[in-house]
Order: sequence, then structure tokens, then C-alpha cells
Amino acid sequence: MSNNVIRVALAGVGSCASSFVQSVVLDRERPGPSNGVMHEYIGGHRLGDVEFVAAFDVDALKVGQDLSEAVYAGRTAAVRHVDVPHLGVTVQAGPLLDGLDGALGDAVDAHPATAVATPEALAAALAAARPDIVVCLLPTGSTEAVQTYARAAAEAGAGFVNATPEPVANDPALAALFTERGAPLLGDDLRSHLGATTLHTALIELFQSRGVEVKDNYQLNVGGNTDFLNLSDPARSRSKQVSKRKALANAGIDSREVAAGPNGFVKHLGDRKVCFLRIEGESIIGAPVHMEVRLEVEDSPNAAAVLANAVRTAHSASRQGMVGVIDPVCAFLFKSPKTGAKESEALHDFQDFVRKAAEHHALQAVDGNA
Repeated sequence: MSNNVIRVALAGVGSCASSFVQSVVLDRERPGPSNGVMHEYIGGHRLGDVEFVAAFDVDALKVGQDLSEAVYAGRTAAVRHVDVPHLGVTVQAGPLLDGLDGALGDAVDAHPATAVATPEALAAALAAARPDIVVCLLPTGSTEAVQTYARAAAEAGAGFVNATPEPVANDPALAALFTERGAPLLGDDLRSHLGATTLHTALIELFQSRGVEVKDNYQLNVGGNTDFLNLSDPARSRSKQVSKRKALANAGIDSREVAAGPNGFVKHLGDRKVCFLRIEGESIIGAPVHMEVRLEVEDSPNAAAVLANAVRTAHSASRQGMVGVIDPVCAFLFKSPKTGAKESEALHDFQDFVRKAAEHHALQAVDGNA
């Protein structure tokens, strides 16, 4: 485990990876507090302390390219807010497995090398790169591919941040593997920084705090990036639907009858995501309380802001000797954590972790180990 930098490998170089790489570069260029970054330091590390040491994809337009070029290549929809300099990291071909099933198979051409990229080769590549953390940004529904990367990360002794809804933290065998290998695991299904689920659960908690009974609610989402294209296939979106309902259940809502997106691919929206949210409640003497909200965000930066927390949290957890699923932070960072919590409780637990991480870093600095 490196001290001065956080060595990160990316599994998937799509729109979310593009925004995350841009955010790291910007933090290096402009040190100091930054909009959307909740904590300038976590465990003594700035976001700009992230160093990309490996990247994997299956897209023929990305494999073989420097990461600085791949983050803008192919069907990447992320807006170019920051010019990324040459990073000296060549995107490698990962094992294809189920990564391009469904609509993605018609939109993305797999690089020929993916046909011979085995799980064993992936494990060897990770061992050679020596990442502290592997960030999994593969498409929803790629269960086999996601779990293959998770196993390879664990075998390499690297922490794993599972941004997908595919079960890793919620898979007992995989969670046990990370504990056995002495590495932290964060997941599953990355929240957006200020997105539909976060807003929905926060508003539900607000209703409940005022004694207003939530009778009905829905959350509809449309977007134009490849994530929404992929999710237009019901077979691929199944795990996302389950994850969103789990997040609402953690907020104290019977989510079995709740409609919660994604609901449609609208190509011209590009990386914009639009959420339509309605909550119907009943207040004193049966008086109705209805709320409708339209939220529009850039989808990929909304994920990057959470990755800014998750990667540094995973690294700090490892420095503190924490292994396996890091429960205290997952409810705040992910939609489908192993152990859920209400929005305010999850935020409290995350902030408490950050405080303790700062204390641990200060003690390490005194001892000369920071």
C-alpha cells in the first residue's frame, strides 16, 4: 500500500471514468477546495493524489490508446471540461465475457484482443500494475465480468470499488475473499452525488420527519449516454431496478410497488440525465401533500464526485487495517450496500469515518509513517 499516492486501476473507460480522470487532473492543476468535492482531504489524501496505473476496456476504439485519449474516444458521452495530459497508461484489453451483451453489442465493436484476454491474464496484469484500488465501472448487467475483476483485484491484494449494481459486496463468497486477502471492498451500485435516488430518499426522510405519511411515489429517469442505452434492455436493467428499490426500502418505504427508473434512452440528451420525481403524502386530518420535482444533471460528473470520496475512503480504510466490506461508508456512497441506512444516518456514519481517518493520519504523521 503506497503512502504518497493512491495507485488506481480502472475497469472500464467510459463516461464515468472520463469525468473521474478529469476531476483528478483538475485537482492537481488547481489545489484547494473544489465544488462538488465534499472533503479536500480524506485520510491525508487529496483527490489529485490519485495516480492511474492501469486501465482496461473492450472497446476497439479505446484499447491500445493512452488513457488520456481513451477517456474521450468511442461512445463516451462525458463533456470535456478538462484537457487531460498524456498519462503514460495504455488501455489494455480486458476479458469480454458478458460486457457487451444486449444493446451495447450493436453500439460498440470489441477489440480482437478481448477474445484472448483471459481472467488469468487480467490477474497477472493487475499483479504487475500493483494498484491500491481497482475501480469497477463496467456496464450494468455484466455480472460475470464484474465478478471476474473483483476476484482478480482480491487476488492482487487491491481494494475494490464496485460502482455497478452487480453483486460483489452483497456476494458472501466475494466479500469473504476480500477479507481473506486483507483488502477493503466498497459497493454495490455507486450513488450519484446529487442524483435521483439521493434526492428521493432525502425527501422521503423529510416527509417522515414531519409525520407526513408517504402514500405513493415514483422516480422516472431518462438519459442519452451508453449507460441508458444499455439499460434500455430489460435483461440488463434488472439489477439496477433491484438496487434502486433497495435504496428506497432503506429510506423506510415499501418499494415493492414503486416505479423507479431508468425509464428511457433519449440519444440527444447525451450525458444529461433528467429525473421526474413525485411524492404523495397525507398530513394532519388527512390533508394531502403532493410534491413534484424535475432534476437535470450531467450524469458522469455526478458519479465522479462520489468516486472522489470512495477511492480515498477505500485507501484510508486499508491504511487503518480495515478489510472486507467497509460497512460504515457504503450506505452513503452506494445504492445497494450490504447494510442500509436512512440518508441522515448514512451521512453521519460517513462523516464519522472521515473524522477518524484524519485522526489516524495525524497519528501516523507523528510516528513518521504517513
